[in-house]
Amino acid sequence: MRNANILTKIFSFYRRYYLQKVLNVEQNPDPKKGNRFLLELQLGVHGSNESFRLSEYVYAPIGKDELCFPEGMVWQKNATIYFILPVKNQGKWVHHFTSQLANMSRQSGDLGFHVIIVDFDSEDIDIDEAFSVWPLQDRYTLIKLSGPFYKTLAIQKAVQAVPHDDDIVFLFDLHIDVPIGLLDSVRKHTILGKMAYAPTVGRLACGEFPSDPRGFWQDDGYGILSVFKKDWDSFGGMNVKDFTTKWGGEDWDLLDRVLSAKLEVERLKQPGLFHYYHSREGMWQ
Repeated sequence: MRNANILTKIFSFYRRYYLQKVLNVEQNPDPKKGNRFLLELQLGVHGSNESFRLSEYVYAPIGKDELCFPEGMVWQKNATIYFILPVKNQGKWVHHFTSQLANMSRQSGDLGFHVIIVDFDSEDIDIDEAFSVWPLQDRYTLIKLSGPFYKTLAIQKAVQAVPHDDDIVFLFDLHIDVPIGLLDSVRKHTILGKMAYAPTVGRLACGEFPSDPRGFWQDDGYGILSVFKKDWDSFGGMNVKDFTTKWGGEDWDLLDRVLSAKLEVERLKQPGLFHYYHSREGMWQ
């Protein structure tokens, strides 16, 4: 009943509109203060065949019969998302990523992204050729580095190439599918000065595929994360001193840095975000 009361109060302010459909409701509870909701609604217009999608954060304080918009919780629907991808001899997985990203963009019509790929002397792929398909050919930047694979340095170099404070930095992985609603979800859950987004990845077991997914949700991994460039700069980005050419721990260190900047970290199971089992041979030295 609480959710129903919230919807009734919202529409008392928008008498021109009526509710056609509840698309999604996400609740973030605080037992001492109240409940924050992300409401996604399809609205109709009285006397018209038009309809609109409303996606807003609202807040219901405990013990008060009122509803408000939480301060600063405004998501930017036109923010450009920069995928950050370090690579070393992962040619077939680069092709997997480009195929997935191009397909997502074509189906959704979302062109508000750019890829920054940092390559450590890969010998198994022509990266420019891999990104020559539409609409990726004008939406990628290639940075070349030499030497052993150095993930934190690669990420830091890539983020430095993101041009604007109000762009979203999105640390990603080549071995993951790019579901249709991913960019929309990243924008809604990455709030400047307020929130970073670390979607939970579904790790597929060896030999398994998304058509019949078997595996587990990786609740303890934070390698996939989005945050505004301005917020990234405020906490200093990756720890390139303590995490160099060895694998493991850099994501937890980054999480500590995000929290130290007093940013929330939204954690949701993102539909379709499946990680394929793969060997690490050739990636790390």
